[in-house]
Amino acid sequence: MIQKIGKPTRIFVVDEQPIYKYGLDELFRESEDFVVCGYTKAIDRLDPSAESPDIFALDIDVDKSNGIGSVKELIRQYPKASILVVSSHDERIFAERCLRAGAKGYVMKTAPIQEHLDAYKLLNGGKLYLSPSMKRRLLSRMSGHEAKDSNPLFDRLSNRELLIIQHIGESLDNREIAREMKISVKTIESHRSRIKSKLELSNACELVRIATRLKHRKL
Repeated sequence: MIQKIGKPTRIFVVDEQPIYKYGLDELFRESEDFVVCGYTKAIDRLDPSAESPDIFALDIDVDKSNGIGSVKELIRQYPKASILVVSSHDERIFAERCLRAGAKGYVMKTAPIQEHLDAYKLLNGGKLYLSPSMKRRLLSRMSGHEAKDSNPLFDRLSNRELLIIQHIGESLDNREIAREMKISVKTIESHRSRIKSKLELSNACELVRIATRLKHRKL
């Protein structure tokens, strides 16, 4: 994406809670380069007839049935926009997946303000953004050295399985997860069984424990 000469880059926030949008409003209040042009709680509330923003700031939690797949849905609807995933989820597990789905960057909501600024500036220049720690982690992997704080077990999970383990960490039972993801309880049970096998867990209690630790980024 190339910044339009003479016009500020337009950022649209897609997030369950408006607090991040308010933060961006304040951050770019006096900026001539960026403006927050809109906000919605859900992708399906976007107006397809409206002018496309330049950047979407997306929290993947807005779509409980799709998770990371919400990146692909936004790209399908707005192919010219860049997607910056802004999330509370552990970047060690989610950042690379989001980039593979088509996002141009991933920044933690708890990251310093400067990292958020850097992310928008890089996307505005047509580049990708990852935090300094994620860059180091990927470079270590490319050189054949796995980072000490990496979680290779989670790489075995599909995006759907990762979404299910997120829901488990939120204390949802199988029926509630099935309702959120719009699939059958039997399908959820099958996924749980595969997740336990892939993560080398022996029982449901271990699955709940690791799902809770994932939620609180204590892995």
